[in-house]
Amino acid sequence: MTFCAEYCLEMPANFPGHEFTQFMAAARRVLLNPDKSAAWKEFAGASNLIGWRFRASSEDWLAYKTSLSTVDDSANHEQLFMRERALFGMFTAGVSCIESTTYSLAALASHPAILSLPFAASERRDCKPHKLAEWLAPHPSAAVLADALMSVVTSQEWSLWVALRNRMTHRSNLPRIHVASVGAPPPPPTKPLHFAQTSSTPLVEADISDFDQLHIWLAQALRDLLVKGESLASIP
Repeated sequence: MTFCAEYCLEMPANFPGHEFTQFMAAARRVLLNPDKSAAWKEFAGASNLIGWRFRASSEDWLAYKTSLSTVDDSANHEQLFMRERALFGMFTAGVSCIESTTYSLAALASHPAILSLPFAASERRDCKPHKLAEWLAPHPSAAVLADALMSVVTSQEWSLWVALRNRMTHRSNLPRIHVASVGAPPPPPTKPLHFAQTSSTPLVEADISDFDQLHIWLAQALRDLLVKGESLASIP
């Protein structure tokens, strides 16, 4: 963990704290000059969530890993509830981290000194990474940010983050596969994260390191968006 002065909180070591601090400083120079703008009111809440959700996702994944390493397949209902809650929290918070970053970027771009991007109630409700990329497309000065957003939404990692978040939010927990045998040689060991395909999610066969990599990707994607957001705020 490392201390982030912006949040007055300890943050996971891979949180892009320097880039976040620079992003916030650049945004304040525009959105608070000379007074709090309408854009700041939307920006402030969303930017506060960025780090909170990043830390929550990281801690929930740690809780899930701890459960896997300390509780075997004979876990009772209480233990299974805690485990599944942690997995749900990991994906919900991870997606929220990127989406709150997107919302803060849209609020920033709406300031008259930057792009005057429309950001009324309808845009606020519809603000997703792919939508913001579309809104930025007509603005050459925002091309690098639009490209960064498209890199996120077209990645396999983001597709998995969103698909598993949506499944656990709206439909069901991920159905874990258990392999057993009777009167035959034991089957080969399965990977620790082995979930059956559902009507909305793919088969998942993953090692712990594969889901660790999802968090590495999350930190890298967030860092890129923050860097591009700082550049956008520096246009004036």
